Amino acid sequence: MELPFDDSTPAVWQHEFTVENLIDYATASRCLSEYIRVLNKEGYTNLVIPSRGAVPFVQAATRAYMLESNALQTPEERYRWKVDFIYSPFTSKLVLPFSADPNEEFQTSGAIREYWSRVLAAIIKRDGRDKYLVLYKVLVEKLAKRSWNGTLGRVLPTKKFIFVDTVISGRAICEIITAFKKVGLEECYFILIADESGNKIEPEYRQVIEGLIQADRCSLIHVKRMFTEDRGPGASGVWSTVYPQVLRAVQQNFPWAEHCYGAGTFYHKVSSAQLEPKDGIGTVDYNMPVTQMYSSIKGCIFAALVAMQQCDEAKKLLEEKGHRNLPNFDSLVADYRAQTMDTMMHLLRRELDDMCKTLRDLEKFTPLDKRTTKLLAEPRVKKEHPNAEVEVSSSHLVRVILPEAEVDAFIHEAKIELSADLDVLADDYFH
Repeated sequence: MELPFDDSTPAVWQHEFTVENLIDYATASRCLSEYIRVLNKEGYTNLVIPSRGAVPFVQAATRAYMLESNALQTPEERYRWKVDFIYSPFTSKLVLPFSADPNEEFQTSGAIREYWSRVLAAIIKRDGRDKYLVLYKVLVEKLAKRSWNGTLGRVLPTKKFIFVDTVISGRAICEIITAFKKVGLEECYFILIADESGNKIEPEYRQVIEGLIQADRCSLIHVKRMFTEDRGPGASGVWSTVYPQVLRAVQQNFPWAEHCYGAGTFYHKVSSAQLEPKDGIGTVDYNMPVTQMYSSIKGCIFAALVAMQQCDEAKKLLEEKGHRNLPNFDSLVADYRAQTMDTMMHLLRRELDDMCKTLRDLEKFTPLDKRTTKLLAEPRVKKEHPNAEVEVSSSHLVRVILPEAEVDAFIHEAKIELSADLDVLADDYFH
């Protein structure tokens, strides 16, 4: 396959976006789905998602759960399934931007993750006057220009929540574990998806994770290659935005935030209505490179899930066709499963080929390039902050550089909100 982009692209297509890795993602997502359902029966009612990398797995896990309903025979069974789904963790998710991007010598990733841990703790304790939570509300409404209710979701997590995250070296999750202990979040359950089958986890962090596993508070899911991690919204489906000047100003203006601070938001928009790949480049609504790549990856993983579910139902299907008493029944089942997987792998190869050709048509606008992430993010940022500058980190975090006047205005708004001493969780919308 001819690969048209830069020198790094062939390696990406050879080692990252492969049929084997897509199937591996689907397998891991099925495992995640099963863990979530078992934990739900044990009283864990909500998901908390702290990173962009975990989002594709949670989406696929939800899809895996939904596929199982296709095998239900009676209206009563389907009704019970729908009720269970509505009240399951799959529909009760809270996404918080735990991603750390310290840009000063006196800023640390641990302090940023402690800030988000304190925000989460306030939500769980329903402490709507908590200063860290109130500050987050101002971030959401004044900087991201989003709805506070919509950001948190209707069903707030309880103390028994499921924390789904991805793991590379283990440093980030161990900083979060340390922060959770500090703020009293010690009844949650961790489901960690580890890159390279966990072989990259450093010894000091592995010891912490294994301690949680032994305490029956953590499960580890292995994937061979986590190709959506730090690849940008084209791979994960999520934009993640940080505000460096605001982070510094928060430290300087609020003594309680000197050693515990955060300034970030999530933004979900991975669909585009354009019919032509290059129409609208540089406008607020243009998102075609991300749309093309994300929809292809998501579609491939979902196709693998469908095939795996069909394999699970092979015996039942052949029994319904009257083959149960045939002497070669087991061979028929094995052949059906093999054919199903072969068909699926052919489909995935064709889809990957089509995706490569589509991205080739976009020429230099490959979603894997951080320059493309900037090109797509900048118009969105400038719609709300016309005088802002936009930078993109190597991990595709979108940095919004605000003018001093806007930072001052934000701090002013934060001081007003904090001094009002209002409960930001008092709205009847929240449960």
